[in-house]
Amino acid sequence: MNSNVNIDEDEIDIKEIYHILIRYKWMILIIIFIFSIASAYYAYFKPNIYKATATVEVGLERRGYTASNDILSMAMDSGRMNPDTEKAIIQSRFLAKKASEFVDRRHHYYTVINFKKIELYKNTPFKVGMNKGFDTEFTLYPTSDDKHYRLVVKNAKDKNGTKWSFDKVLPFDKEIITPYFHINITKVAKFEYPSYSFLINNPEIVNIGDVQVEQTSKYSSILAISYEDNVPLRAKEYANALAHAYIQQNIEKKTQEATKKLEFIDKQLKYITQNLRTSAIKIEDFKKKSNTVSLSAKAENIIKQISEQDAKLSELTIREELLNNLYKSVRKGKRLESLVVVGLGSGEASLIEMVKKLQDAILKKKLLREDYTEMYPEVRKLTKTIVQLKKMIISTIKNMKRTIKEQKTLLQKEIAKQQKLLDQLPADERMFGQLQRKFAVNEKIYSYLLEKRSETAIIKASTVSKNRIIDEAILPKKPVKPKKKLIVLVGIILGMILGVVLALIRNYMDDTIKTEEEISSHTKVPIIGMIPHIKENADKLNVLQHPKSAVAESFRNLRTNLQFMVQYKGAQVISVTSTISGEGKTTLAVNLSAIMSIANKKTIILNLDMRKPTLHDKFDITNGKGMSSLLSGNASLNDVIQSTKYDNIDIITSGPIPPNPSELIQSPMMEKILIKLKEIYDVVILDTPPIGLVTDARTLMHFADISIYVLRQGYSKKEFIKSINYLASVDEIKSLGIVLNDIKMDKKGYSYGYGYGYGYGYGYGYYEDDKK
Repeated sequence: MNSNVNIDEDEIDIKEIYHILIRYKWMILIIIFIFSIASAYYAYFKPNIYKATATVEVGLERRGYTASNDILSMAMDSGRMNPDTEKAIIQSRFLAKKASEFVDRRHHYYTVINFKKIELYKNTPFKVGMNKGFDTEFTLYPTSDDKHYRLVVKNAKDKNGTKWSFDKVLPFDKEIITPYFHINITKVAKFEYPSYSFLINNPEIVNIGDVQVEQTSKYSSILAISYEDNVPLRAKEYANALAHAYIQQNIEKKTQEATKKLEFIDKQLKYITQNLRTSAIKIEDFKKKSNTVSLSAKAENIIKQISEQDAKLSELTIREELLNNLYKSVRKGKRLESLVVVGLGSGEASLIEMVKKLQDAILKKKLLREDYTEMYPEVRKLTKTIVQLKKMIISTIKNMKRTIKEQKTLLQKEIAKQQKLLDQLPADERMFGQLQRKFAVNEKIYSYLLEKRSETAIIKASTVSKNRIIDEAILPKKPVKPKKKLIVLVGIILGMILGVVLALIRNYMDDTIKTEEEISSHTKVPIIGMIPHIKENADKLNVLQHPKSAVAESFRNLRTNLQFMVQYKGAQVISVTSTISGEGKTTLAVNLSAIMSIANKKTIILNLDMRKPTLHDKFDITNGKGMSSLLSGNASLNDVIQSTKYDNIDIITSGPIPPNPSELIQSPMMEKILIKLKEIYDVVILDTPPIGLVTDARTLMHFADISIYVLRQGYSKKEFIKSINYLASVDEIKSLGIVLNDIKMDKKGYSYGYGYGYGYGYGYGYYEDDKK
């Protein structure tokens, strides 16, 4: 049982919302229309954005190495690359600067087509060279002679914030120098539009632009490089330029190591070549002076062993020097991202790997620091990684240097031992052996360096990127944004939501009476009538002119309900009042008299609203003598009663406006007049003043057999019901009833916009023709 009650309540709520929306439909439609126009305007004038995408494959896996691989090849390998690092590189200012060398993103030329600002890119009829005045928008107007142009700048600001303007006619191909700009404009084609504008960005500021880099799948090594621009051709060109610049910088990075090693080897070769030449000259000179041609077998064996040990010692010294330089660089922590590890022995593979990891971490941190602070979690994580890698590299270098030092000590002992054996030989043989030993050492080092140089040169010449372009960007045909249809649809939806919300708010804030339920829920006084809306330009006595209309039917129901409110037969006095003026009590009294006259009841209406009388206008009669004259004793009853053109309807107008209407109404004469009228008429209707303004109506209601309180739908306040409840509590007021006036109805006679009908006992059916 309870569930059924809840369903009914929900249905009533839905109906109520529906009727609220119907009542405010024009407001909602206007708001929807405004939002639709605004969204369409925004969608039309918002620049189209085109997206072009190029795809590149990133070589992420390291090639395998065996023990026999040369350490030089290992040093040349780029190692394992982090996809996130590669994304950051592509989105860096460094790569944007390289790509901008091939695509012009600084010069912007515009014109207006169909009220919309369009960028021309390469289709501009003029070109601009600028040395000063960057980031300032200029407007150019072509002149009739095609040799001059008008240049305009309005309310621009210089670097100090000073406002300036410019407006002059200038010749093409001439340097224009002012305190604010330095430009030269050249005409290259015919002008098609009445005006153009241009803006040139500062070359010192690198604009990254709207670059997006995404992996095509979670475990894919293919990156999609996308660039968004309001010019489709530029979007395509720049996406491709970024892809090519990325591949090129990868090659440059790999060849940089080989180049550094070549420089190091060439420097060592130059030194060794000089030593080798010097040693050869000394040997020849010694041979000439001492006539010594060759060494004994024993001396030759000693010299050979010492030479081999010296060569090994020189190699260790070179490695130690390289490690010292690397150690100093890591300790200082400057320019580590460009640090090159070359010339180390085969045991330094782990050190090379750590250095590369350090460089990747430093590069990634630099890229993140362009957009985030040191406190950003990823930046803090990279900072810790860099510190740890530095400690590991320093510790590894120290261990390697310790090992080299031990090896050098052993070699030096071995050389000293052989040197003692050499010292026991004859002086000439010993001197010749030492010269030959130096020559042999230099020769071995020279051969070693030549071999390494050849290997490095081959690697440098054959260096290719492990990355490659899969697909170049193509010219985009349709813009990716704005989504114009979606924008308009969202505008319509937002307008609808706002309209509905405002309708509900207005309904909530509206404290006027709209439904029968709002009255019955706040008072026990019965509703005895529901009167439909009567147009302002309609006939004054609508009931008589249209006896079959819904209005006439509503007054018939009211007349029937009034009959049930009195418990005796005979003449009846009916008072009609309201809270304030404008609620339709006079119109109701007039039409009530008309419906009574149709029932052959002789009726008279008394206009007791002597402050603002309007009753005489309803019947098109004069307001000479009336109630004020009668109550003041200046006229008799017969003098003030006026017949109308309608049968069974008489009227007593208000008469001249008295200074004391309340005292006249409360005088004993009022009751005597009503008693006399009840002897003559079947129905006496009192058109009283509004009860909320003066107390006259309350006095008159005491004399009445039936009191009608008029409320107007959408006009009367809910708080007016308090007055009704107060009157109902006064014992002297008899048969009080409420009439809800000015109900809105559709063509079939049903109410709309407010409530759900008129209720049982006084509902209205279909009426065929309102004019019959």
